Amino acid sequence: MTHRASPTSLGRLSGLALLSGGGLVLEISLTRLFSTLFYPPYVFAVLSLAVLGIGLGAAAATWRAELRREERAPVYMALAGLCTLALVIFAVLVAPLNLQVPLFVLVVSPFFFIGLVLATIFSAAAAASPQLYLADLTGAGLGALLAIPILNSLGPINALLLTAGIFGFAGMIVKPRSIPRVPPAMVVVTLIALASNLTVGWLTMDMASLSTEKPIKESLTPNGRIIRTMWDSFARTDLVDPADGGPYHLYMDGAAGSIMPPAANNDFLLRDIGLFPFATAQPERVFVIGPGGGLDVWFGSLSGATEIVAVEVNPASISLVEDFAGYNGDLYGQPAVQVVTDEGRSVLRRQQVTYDLISLSQVVTLAAERSGYALTENTIYTVEAFQDYLAHLRPDGQIAIKLYDEATLTRALSTALAAFRQQGLSDAEALHHIAVFLDPRPQPPVPLMLVRKTPYTRKDALELGAVARQVGFVPLFLPEVWAEPPLDDVQAGTTTFTKTVERSESDISPVTDDRPFFYQFERGIPHSLTPLLWALAGIVVAGGGLFAYTQQPVTPPSLRWAPIYFAALGVGFITVEIAIIQQTRLFLGHPTLAVTTVLAVLLIGGGIGSGLAGRWLTSISAWPAVGVVFLLLGWILAWPLLSQRFLALPPLLRVLVVVVVLLPLALLMGMPFPLGLRAVGQAGDQHVALAWAVNGIMTVVGSAGAVTLAIVAGFSYALLAGVVAYVLAAACAHFVLRKPIANQYVKSHNAQDKRNTSS
Repeated sequence: MTHRASPTSLGRLSGLALLSGGGLVLEISLTRLFSTLFYPPYVFAVLSLAVLGIGLGAAAATWRAELRREERAPVYMALAGLCTLALVIFAVLVAPLNLQVPLFVLVVSPFFFIGLVLATIFSAAAAASPQLYLADLTGAGLGALLAIPILNSLGPINALLLTAGIFGFAGMIVKPRSIPRVPPAMVVVTLIALASNLTVGWLTMDMASLSTEKPIKESLTPNGRIIRTMWDSFARTDLVDPADGGPYHLYMDGAAGSIMPPAANNDFLLRDIGLFPFATAQPERVFVIGPGGGLDVWFGSLSGATEIVAVEVNPASISLVEDFAGYNGDLYGQPAVQVVTDEGRSVLRRQQVTYDLISLSQVVTLAAERSGYALTENTIYTVEAFQDYLAHLRPDGQIAIKLYDEATLTRALSTALAAFRQQGLSDAEALHHIAVFLDPRPQPPVPLMLVRKTPYTRKDALELGAVARQVGFVPLFLPEVWAEPPLDDVQAGTTTFTKTVERSESDISPVTDDRPFFYQFERGIPHSLTPLLWALAGIVVAGGGLFAYTQQPVTPPSLRWAPIYFAALGVGFITVEIAIIQQTRLFLGHPTLAVTTVLAVLLIGGGIGSGLAGRWLTSISAWPAVGVVFLLLGWILAWPLLSQRFLALPPLLRVLVVVVVLLPLALLMGMPFPLGLRAVGQAGDQHVALAWAVNGIMTVVGSAGAVTLAIVAGFSYALLAGVVAYVLAAACAHFVLRKPIANQYVKSHNAQDKRNTSS
């Protein structure tokens, strides 16, 4: 006699939670690994295709009934672990080779088997969907929390090896009375791989041989060397002794290079244009955003500043500067220097202090590298950021921004002028607060923009111009002294810079917190996103056609429209998640903290909501989705006020504010999906697998759509798109799925039987 486990047995729930938690650790660890291998647009595309594997796995389970046999779930879990092991080995050892197609296949494969498991387990126990979804989301939420300490202690390569073992162990406990041989074998293999890599390091990445052209490769070729590497949940940070014999460089994910100034033989640094605002203004109080290797801190110390606050978002950069104090003259140990690990602008907003100089030195060193960050949000160069900087300057205080090329200079100027316009100044008046210089010696030449709280006088401009020319810099704009087109007409008041922005072929419009893509200069949809969007569009069109064909004979008729309900939930959940992470980032400070907090609250809170829905609601209802709509509208109205009101709180209390405000929304967001699964499951297990397939695929579509909409229009529009998706889900629940599907299913089949009998 075969023993059949309870739908909510401890083994099934625990195995499902482990699988989902491992899936979150897998996704986050792959993000860190691929961020080192590639630039952000490519990372986004690869991970989107990877997570698409969940929907494809569920689709396979929908297509073939034998794939939904529950006894296969442990084997699927072990195969997810095996594919993870193969993926990490391939990605690391074959990193120098441009083998993208095999990488795509491998990156999809573990998620494919995760999708198979989810479709199989939920199909076998659709009536218990709220309890199963509780385990699923809670496990994922705990995975989001644990991913950070795992990555900080092991790094992404070892974290991925550990994840492979977690999948195998999940396969051992999901059906403890009948464990196949594959899951235990998977656990043993991954433990051996993890232990041996921790011991002898056989799985390491050669940064000099990356297939992607990143700046670190130039520093390492032919005779450069990596002195030390730190790899954590934020980035891979390498300290490099470059091949040209220059000063040590810090690289973050192989890019974003910055100089660590040596304590001796450093006269060449005096020619850096970044020193210019320090040397000319002689500031007493300095605030540095993103010091990297510490060059701007060195400039501040050299100019005699009595207080230097340096805020660095990458903790490894701070550790390396401190560890190599003998090389840099104990730069961060000086009495005047205070170093903070956080997001610079977030720290500044919480202070009631004013400064003589706020310095933002370039964090991207090549124009080609700059284009690689086109899809990356950057809130330190927005209109609101300039407002914050101006509010924290003394009367004659300055903002010094060392930029990368003409495009970034123009966009920074456009954004600064927009900030002054919000203070009631015309563009002609605002230009009296700005001076621009160029260092022509590097290739490409490096621009510097100075923004002062009070206007520069003609005398100020003449003095700055004289010093600049004396040290070899070229003035590009000096108020009342020197202006080239189109700034000459703007300064004269005969035109505005807004018209220049409108005429430009590139998008040089001001950047805002809602649309913070400083490096995105293409108008409309970015070229780097187009292949992914076309691929997803093809999948949606093909899936839609297949859906229309296969759903036609489905009875009862209301069940034919159920996939639209699950599609709306997939789009809605991920869109809301992406938008809220962005909107809480400045409030919480460090980006890792923002991502972890929001993910954990939405997932764990959603899991609790699913469990409550299983207890309180006996059938599908539109009210949870309606509640989500009203809470999202409340968030849109209230969050700007709440975030400003509680901004000065300590970090732990700010996290608590986000948890309290988000939890009611999370509880309701966790209810519609399991209630829908339980409802469609009454008509057959294949409908449950189909729901997972549609939801998984449309989650990826929603993710790509949300990012595209944020780039084109802003994150607030992405959040509104999430509201629309939940409105659609509520309408489907109320008008289509509200009637008991089981009763309709029985009536439809009885009617069909009568027709068959009469014929």
